[in-house]
Amino acid sequence: MSQKEKEILKVLQSDFPIIENPYQVLAKRLGISPKQLLLKIEKFKQNKTIRRIGAVASAAHLGYKSMLIAARVKPESVEKTAAFINSFENVTHNYLRKAEYNLWFTYSAKTSKQINSFIAKIKKLKGVEEVLVLPATQTFKIKAEFKF
Repeated sequence: MSQKEKEILKVLQSDFPIIENPYQVLAKRLGISPKQLLLKIEKFKQNKTIRRIGAVASAAHLGYKSMLIAARVKPESVEKTAAFINSFENVTHNYLRKAEYNLWFTYSAKTSKQINSFIAKIKKLKGVEEVLVLPATQTFKIKAEFKF
């Protein structure tokens, strides 16, 4: 990854202006054209460096229930299972870990019915051996940023 690409990722995650034309402002700050910036962002999306650009709102403040979910998935099924999970907009994080429960992700929804439906779909996937649902009881926010 080039130094300029690292710089772009840093401003996208930490210094994104909430204004009418943010990409013009960011491009100027980065010393590139808005078109170059948008092409780089598209490249990041295509190679899965980033999934989306957008705000992450407080689920609880919007009336949603948030769940941390851990799944024990057979190694040969991890990629397909992760891709399926990532296809849901209500999923905000998804991590592979070297542990008995190797796939951890968060899911938020308005109703218990939506949550139960999502969990049922995960449990039916080939290679998913067990699913643990860990409802949020208290939120502790930290500023999480990737270092480039």
